[in-house]
Amino acid sequence: MTMRELTQGIKGMFCRQRLLCLLGFLLLVSDTFAQSVSLDSISSRFNRFSKSNLQEKVYLHTDKDLYLAGEIVWFKVYNVGSESNSLLDFSKIAYTEILDQDHKPVMQAKIALDKGTGNGSLHLPGDLSSGTYRIRSYTSWMKNFSADYFFEKPLHIVNTLAKPVRLPTASVRNYDIQFFPEGGSLVEGLASKVGFRVVDDSGRGVDFRGSIVDERNDTITRFRPLKFGIGNFIMETGSNKSYKAVLNLPGGQTRTVDLPQPNKSGFVMSLSETSGKLNVSIAGNTSDAREILLLVHTRQQTRLAEKLRLNEGKAVYQIDKSILGDGISHFTVFSSSGQPVAERLYFKRPSSKLTFTVKPDQLQYGKRKKVTLDLAAITENGAATLAEASVGVYASNGLSSNSTDILNYLWLKSDLRGNIEDPGYYLKNTDPQANEALDNLMLTHGWRRFVWEEAMGGKPAAITFLPEIEGHIISAKLTDSRTNSPAGGIVSYLSVPGKNVRLYTARSNTSGDLKFYTKDIYGPSELVAQTNYKQDSTYHIELLSPFSAKTTNYSLLSDPLTENFKDELLTLSVGNQVQNVYLNEKLRTFYAKPQDSVSFYLKPDKSYLLDNFVRFNTMEEVLREYVLEVPVTRQRDEFSVWVSFKPHYNDTYKNVEPLVLYDGVPVFDRGTKMVKYDPKKVKTIDVLTKKYYQGPVTFNSIINFKSYKNNLPDFQLDSRATVVDYEGTQLRREFYSPVYETEAQAADRLPDFRNLLFWLPDAAIDASGKRKMTFYTSDQKGKYTIVVQGITPSGQPGVASSTFEVK
Repeated sequence: MTMRELTQGIKGMFCRQRLLCLLGFLLLVSDTFAQSVSLDSISSRFNRFSKSNLQEKVYLHTDKDLYLAGEIVWFKVYNVGSESNSLLDFSKIAYTEILDQDHKPVMQAKIALDKGTGNGSLHLPGDLSSGTYRIRSYTSWMKNFSADYFFEKPLHIVNTLAKPVRLPTASVRNYDIQFFPEGGSLVEGLASKVGFRVVDDSGRGVDFRGSIVDERNDTITRFRPLKFGIGNFIMETGSNKSYKAVLNLPGGQTRTVDLPQPNKSGFVMSLSETSGKLNVSIAGNTSDAREILLLVHTRQQTRLAEKLRLNEGKAVYQIDKSILGDGISHFTVFSSSGQPVAERLYFKRPSSKLTFTVKPDQLQYGKRKKVTLDLAAITENGAATLAEASVGVYASNGLSSNSTDILNYLWLKSDLRGNIEDPGYYLKNTDPQANEALDNLMLTHGWRRFVWEEAMGGKPAAITFLPEIEGHIISAKLTDSRTNSPAGGIVSYLSVPGKNVRLYTARSNTSGDLKFYTKDIYGPSELVAQTNYKQDSTYHIELLSPFSAKTTNYSLLSDPLTENFKDELLTLSVGNQVQNVYLNEKLRTFYAKPQDSVSFYLKPDKSYLLDNFVRFNTMEEVLREYVLEVPVTRQRDEFSVWVSFKPHYNDTYKNVEPLVLYDGVPVFDRGTKMVKYDPKKVKTIDVLTKKYYQGPVTFNSIINFKSYKNNLPDFQLDSRATVVDYEGTQLRREFYSPVYETEAQAADRLPDFRNLLFWLPDAAIDASGKRKMTFYTSDQKGKYTIVVQGITPSGQPGVASSTFEVK
């Protein structure tokens, strides 16, 4: 089954039955893992799990990595399927956040996705403290899984207008020291390769010398890292022995760390590579070491499932690398009882590559001069290709980059846990040392996107968050205000007052959960959530945040600023202040708000523009005189409005109770408030005379009173209604780029200190494989960096960069 087929299948299921169908699909694998699992069934179970376990990856291309407080962070969102890395038309919203050092959100936005891409911006507050923040992005569907799935990278922010906080310098540096036996465990009497990783408190690898000693302090082996504090050594463990690592660290520190205690029995596995072949060596010293299964998969697509028989506790199997998919493959050994007993990761360098080239028409430019970029996309065989791309041009700075780009993120970081120092190193370099360093990375950062108990059917995935395949889902909690307990089976209404009425309904489940399936709520809005207080008067609705509370448990790599950046920061700071003073309005310009042109009930059967009639002093007179479809009845001081219509041509008129709205907000008092309301504040009255079905509710008819500004003027909502300001899907901000085409434009005295000269998130490349784009330099001299990132329809990511200078 292809990713496209899987996506279409799941989208179809949700369109018909939402969550129930998916849960039923997952429950197909509900056999318990605790029972004996035959080796023959493991592969089929895993394939069945993979087909029903759609995984998304989100990548964010930001215009740069270093920002000043008060600047705008521009970004492009790419959402791909983990199977092929191709753009995935599944989720329609990406949640993007900037978190501070305590994992608290500083800024949040909901970004619309169309066919797997979207773009947005975040205007940083001017009072942000200097420091390393993290920007992350994910979909609603991804919230069902670990936060390690979310895209996350460091964002360096400097507040040049605030005095920097001087943190106390530790007299002794802290080091994180970890050891990773190749197959997962040390086993007595069996030789194992052991990976290790040592980083300092900034998250960067350190150089050191180490040795392994036993309980008698006899030296077993010595070791040192190859790259970024990572390396490996080989050792054989004895019976009833324990081992320690003694490390001589920078600054004269010495640390002694216990190695993992060897198991009495078990399995070990090792991989070695020769002439395009992989040798898998497996050894075991248990009674279960008779027949085993070697399962190999690349991004949950099975590449090999081979039963092996151990001879004297050992087996060697040779694999042709050509059967593996590009990127990370998992090698897992199952014992004869079906238990996973050893696992190892291997990285195969991508064979299919997307090559971007980006060239400016000159290497040097004057101030306010036109720059033309030639962008091209070609495959590994030199053929032109379609590609979705984004391009940024910014003032170069001396701050070291973490080198995260779409290429190394999709191939490496998205499938590995924790920080990777300089991930670009592993894909840019192909020499023997880089290959060994890459294999060490697999030893020390390995993990999988599932647990085998789930894959074998013991624990079906818990689905809490629905995928937003049609639009943003607003979640809420309904409680009984008398007992504060969840209220089930109650219909609730969510309204967005405005010109084009949007009304959503939902019925709470037994846990009091409400799901409102919304569309086209853009920018800041006011939401009104309520129940029918004439029927359900004791309930309270609380709207829930759609942003995830989950966080990763590792610190990001930090890049401390030094005096070397003083002049550059001064230039950036002056430019930022000039931008905010002179171009403030241009920086706050957004594209037109996309929305439906009609209300949720489409075209009414009758619409009355009251200004076309004689204005009466009471709404009762208006309805009785003009709105013939709405008869009014009165009992003492209470009114009731009805909608009168003929069900069929020859039938007599029939009165039915309508849903009464004012600017799209339900009014549940049979019309008393609206009949008593000042008619001069109402512009139009829409009447829908036929039945209308929405979610769990059927309306016999609808009357919608509309004010002139669609803002419920002087109208008192019921005190039990929940009214909140809500930030909908983000409006797209226009990127300001001045044009100096004429001499008069170039002579404009308005200062132009832009350090981000150009940002184009939608730089799609057609079948010719080429695209031109133009922009103008600013008054800020110096070197500028051009970065293009993108991906082909088949899922091949690419990145390129170039530079030019402004004098």
